[in-house]
Amino acid sequence: MFRPVQYLGSKLRVLEAITSLARDVVPQEGEAVDLFAGSTVVSQAFAASGFRTTSVDTQAYSRVFAQALLGIDREIAAGVDAEALLRDAENSIHRDYTWAAFAQEERNSLEQSDATALRDLEARLPLAWRHGRIEADSDAPLTSFYAGSYFGVRQALQLDALGSVIASPTTGLTPWQRAAAQTALMHAASRIVHSAGKHFAQPLKTRAGNAAFHDQRLLSDRAIDVSAVFREACATIASVAPKSDAGHHAVQDTAERFVAKEGGTAKLFYLDPPYTAQQYSRFYHILETIATNTLPRLPAGSAPTMGLYPDNRYKSAFSSRRHAATALALVLGHLASLKATAIISYSASARGSDGNARMISLEELMAVCRQEFGSRRVEMIEFAHRYRQFNSGENANKGRDDKEVLVLCRSA
Repeated sequence: MFRPVQYLGSKLRVLEAITSLARDVVPQEGEAVDLFAGSTVVSQAFAASGFRTTSVDTQAYSRVFAQALLGIDREIAAGVDAEALLRDAENSIHRDYTWAAFAQEERNSLEQSDATALRDLEARLPLAWRHGRIEADSDAPLTSFYAGSYFGVRQALQLDALGSVIASPTTGLTPWQRAAAQTALMHAASRIVHSAGKHFAQPLKTRAGNAAFHDQRLLSDRAIDVSAVFREACATIASVAPKSDAGHHAVQDTAERFVAKEGGTAKLFYLDPPYTAQQYSRFYHILETIATNTLPRLPAGSAPTMGLYPDNRYKSAFSSRRHAATALALVLGHLASLKATAIISYSASARGSDGNARMISLEELMAVCRQEFGSRRVEMIEFAHRYRQFNSGENANKGRDDKEVLVLCRSA
């Protein structure tokens, strides 16, 4: 098992409950579909439990995670030569003179543990959007947009150089090796990012009265070496992924479209849709840029947001109060017609909690399940685990106590 990135609503702590229930209701060595795969930890758990697994998500980064961590298209025991990729990337960085002086100034500030000098440098970086350009520079897409906010200068240059080397056909990487290397690169981006929850919704900003904490956090985040994290991740992915292609699949699509056109012969579907108004694409837009090897582009005609969100982010119907119940009914209706079993995760917001409001309540979710499957075939299983809030420190709501449940909709 490998968690490639910090992820909203991660199910790491309840995997045993999910897979145990799956084994109870569907014969092992059958097919399982993870419809909102995200970080793919549930997909990995299904595969490890003996299910032929299809990992489905709207985002390209999730498809890349799935290909790497489910061993899709992997030749027997193939690995990733991280050292060769790092060597080629470092040669590329040394040829980039545009950012060399800034990288050296950053290095001096870090060696002296001078957060003030580091912030002064970052305020002077010649970022594309500071000069009125809505598209990143093609020769340094992450550096020209995100250096000095999410990443340090040297870190962003490393991400850009590695991404270019990995994408190049001249490296001779197989499809699995390329996916594994991209996954390791996105893991590195998640480790180094300067944000409250190690996501990409917005970078940390200094707040009055807490400058010492933020200075130390800035220095520690900027000091993380991309190469070391990438090297370690490549080795871990090679060791935990199936040693050869085991018949698993990765699909980039919405859950609604997938069940309508490709439901297939699977008899088990796991659902963990986004239940709040927070669009996941907002938290992971930089991962999507890395996975697709595209230039980030800001919306035209408006000032850049603090998170520097691109203009083409996916918006899920499940994150809309108006559309969530309809979208869920559409998916469950198709699954019921396929005579498949659905396991649905839900984190119920406790009374009095000021956490993120759910777009569909537990009562509404249960009503949709009963409508599509029939009351006798629907049951709720509550367990001791409580929802882990994603933010930390001053941004966290320490009064939250949101229960986690599984809803089982049995096949006919």
